[in-house]
Amino acid sequence: MINWHDDLPKIKPKYLAITKLIKSLIQEEKLLPGQRLPSERKLAQLFDVDRSTVSRALLELTSAGLLIKKSGSGTYISQLPQIHSLPTRVNWNLFLENNKTNYSLYQNKITQTRALDNGMILDAAGNELPMELIPNLGLLQMNWQNFLLAQKQAQDAGYLPLIQTIGHIHEQKKQLKLTEQTLLITGGAQQSLLLILRSLLRVGDSVAFAQPSYFNSSAIFKTIGVRTFPIPLTDMKMDLNVLEDVILKHRIKLLILNPTFQNPTGDIISLEQRQKILKLCQEYQIAIIEDDVFGWLVDSKDEVQTFKSLAPENVIYISSLSKLLGSSTRIGWIVAPEAIGKRLLQVQKKLDIVPSMLAQVMANLALTDETFNTEINKLTKELSIRRKNVTKILHELKPDWNFKTPKGGFYLWIKQNDPDIFEKLLKKNILVKPGPIYGTTKKDFRFNFANFDIERQQKLRAALTKDK
Repeated sequence: MINWHDDLPKIKPKYLAITKLIKSLIQEEKLLPGQRLPSERKLAQLFDVDRSTVSRALLELTSAGLLIKKSGSGTYISQLPQIHSLPTRVNWNLFLENNKTNYSLYQNKITQTRALDNGMILDAAGNELPMELIPNLGLLQMNWQNFLLAQKQAQDAGYLPLIQTIGHIHEQKKQLKLTEQTLLITGGAQQSLLLILRSLLRVGDSVAFAQPSYFNSSAIFKTIGVRTFPIPLTDMKMDLNVLEDVILKHRIKLLILNPTFQNPTGDIISLEQRQKILKLCQEYQIAIIEDDVFGWLVDSKDEVQTFKSLAPENVIYISSLSKLLGSSTRIGWIVAPEAIGKRLLQVQKKLDIVPSMLAQVMANLALTDETFNTEINKLTKELSIRRKNVTKILHELKPDWNFKTPKGGFYLWIKQNDPDIFEKLLKKNILVKPGPIYGTTKKDFRFNFANFDIERQQKLRAALTKDK
């Protein structure tokens, strides 16, 4: 009898160890031609690894002619396995297989639909503001001489005036304090997350995040070689029992959260929940990464203390301007304890991913423009109007759609009973982002109401009325 776990060679990466073991078992005739292997899920349990690790190993062995995959039946030892034959060419299928995911297939469909659009699509699948809602800050004037002078104010952490401006805004809004903290400028929230993971984790380390979450479809984790574990989030309450179980079983290093106008649910994690999550993470020495890109758009009456303000030494804070000034702005920042900040700066410099000085100077001009606060107020009011009007249309025409109206942000998270809803809405020229992108079912989808001005609201009503 094969003892899969104990016989596994002590080499890394694990998929190579699995490949080597199966080759030796075939050579020793412990696995015979035509014999069926256990399922990928079962092998993952036996080896105590992710299923993706097993998939890669089996794909390597199939490419080498040692295994045969039969659709709907399983994986078998080849009738004539050539143990010593090695492939002489790169197996590009490995790269292609790694990209065949539910969310990538949906994302490709969304991209294709937009490319073929002739002006008919009602696009509720966007991640950002439409152009007409981006704050109008007028002329941000800067001559070349002033730009050259500005470069003298560059530090390792970024453009000093921008660092000071961002720090002042955060302290003014009482979101966090910069005492014994490092604030460094990055090329956006995604780059911030990449920098943190590259700086603090090693290949094979584990992180957790809430589900549903846009982190579910992020390629960053695979790029770094980090294992991910989703934690159920229901009505903005994280299942702390599951979180504790995952921490104990998988030695989680980081918990990544997007607690304010969470993407995709659009909701806010309450102060009570934040305190419970913090208490559990402090008990097990788990650091928290707080992604707060929507913090700009919270009404003062709905504001909840950031994780960073509640536990400055336990939390690394991320924010950016992408949800406010457009995704191409590419300016974000990290606020981390000083010791961690030094490490992040070292890795940022080593990887040469310091954002351009021109972008940093322009961002500072935008944030310090005298019309900035007025424009943000106009934006939040317009978003409130669009949210109210769109939810009214959906409640009236789709009473079976279950969703909670958020207090801000851009998104509605809608649950209903039809697994073909994405395709059916697309036939009505309504484009949404389906649940599998966020780690849930085909019956869920995210709807970006920010894109719906009066004209689009009328078209939405007409499209949804067609099957009434």
